[in-house]
Amino acid sequence: MINYFLSHKEIFEISNVCAQLKKLKMRINAGDYDDSCKEYNKCKDSFDKIKRIAIELNDERLANSQIVFRNYFLLFCHLSSYFSLLQKRNYKVSWSALQDCFDDLRFVGKYLEIEERKEMPDIYKLLEAYEALYPYKVFFSSEYIISKSHCSICGKSMQSLSCPHIKGNLYWGDIALDIVDEIEEFQAACLVEHPEDKRCIIELSDDNRSESDQFAKLGQFLELKQPFLQQFSITTVMETRQRTDIVKVGRNDPCSCGSGIKFKKCCGKNLYYQHERNIIHLGKKVQLV
Repeated sequence: MINYFLSHKEIFEISNVCAQLKKLKMRINAGDYDDSCKEYNKCKDSFDKIKRIAIELNDERLANSQIVFRNYFLLFCHLSSYFSLLQKRNYKVSWSALQDCFDDLRFVGKYLEIEERKEMPDIYKLLEAYEALYPYKVFFSSEYIISKSHCSICGKSMQSLSCPHIKGNLYWGDIALDIVDEIEEFQAACLVEHPEDKRCIIELSDDNRSESDQFAKLGQFLELKQPFLQQFSITTVMETRQRTDIVKVGRNDPCSCGSGIKFKKCCGKNLYYQHERNIIHLGKKVQLV
């Protein structure tokens, strides 16, 4: 899809879109994340015109390639926005921006052959490493009984034989979606580790920690000031360490805290603790092509 779109650069609007995307990628490479959608907004109307041109040319493949390329462009807008939020240490909001990037990657990747995916596999691997730095491990996933829905293209029920469209397929630059009209019953909210949508997170109502404390692992990584496009992985090792605020004496001696109790039955019980040590392994920097 992307290669087919790029093969039509004789169309002014396609050439314009490619030029604007190149500018955005250059800004991301340079660490400039201000106004993440600046380039996209300059050529947003071009995508609509490309779709109209494709219909006039009776070229459905070109019409479909423009929606794939549009989301490919948006991937870098969302990536820039995500890095901007990390730069500002806006951890909680950055989670949703990170999931926007994953949505773009999955959408575009669905319609591309492996050789067409360019830097996308490297970006996906990089974002998975960032995702592991967040404290979110379990999510809510809701189950519903849907009583009425319709096809986003023809308006008919996708469960009926009268609807010729397949959910998720592209038709003349539009994606066939099953639009929910009525929900008959809310069945359950399940706790899951790997839902398709990770935006429904779980937070404790009595968690009064600051945002920097909640996202300590992510914050500690960002303090290393690595380029945001730097590939990395983390190995976690649990170590037994001795507390420095307890003076160690003989096990059967009076405790150093002055309690008069034997050390082994007093502070000696808390002399050692488990410490999480994270070892960072750096890889190659992601190259935006």
